[in-house]
Amino acid sequence: MDNSFEQIEKLHFEHEVEAQRELEKIDIAAAKMAEKYGEYESLKDFVIYLASMEKVFARSRIYDSSPTTTKDEIIKAEIYLFSRDAALDEEMLKSIRDDFGLVYLTISQVYEIAEKLLKKFVDKAGCDDFIASLRDISIAFIEAHEKHFSIGEIQDRIYRSRMKILSADGDPDIVLLEQVYAEFKAELGTVSV
Repeated sequence: MDNSFEQIEKLHFEHEVEAQRELEKIDIAAAKMAEKYGEYESLKDFVIYLASMEKVFARSRIYDSSPTTTKDEIIKAEIYLFSRDAALDEEMLKSIRDDFGLVYLTISQVYEIAEKLLKKFVDKAGCDDFIASLRDISIAFIEAHEKHFSIGEIQDRIYRSRMKILSADGDPDIVLLEQVYAEFKAELGTVSV
């Protein structure tokens, strides 16, 4: 019995060390990218978004989190980022998340609740982007379950959704956001700690 506890403790420690190393790599890559794009507020914010989400996905991979746990962590990060970037009340965003989470077993149900929430919060600037983000995250996880996507495929879909939301008015251009995303991924691959 004592031996199994030691094995669990050792595994936990190894996961913690690996997580620290991965998070440090992400921070280094994000700092380099933020320095490169620092004069462009929207691109710097996108780099911060990528780093935040990359940390969620890294923890998910390291700790072998369930899809539900991963999705919950992604949404928590989205709430934090939207409350910070769009100056939206965090409690209001949590309320939207809760309303959104009541029913979404199918993609059509996700679209229905998103439409209802868009109407409900039509007068709140920035809520439309948050609702679109939750819609796209939910759809990515439903499709992942149905089509057996990897966590990397989910991650890519979520990032691409964010790029579409950010570039909806043409500024920044989606091609530029895709370039930043590709550079960030490449930078992660070159960082060693």
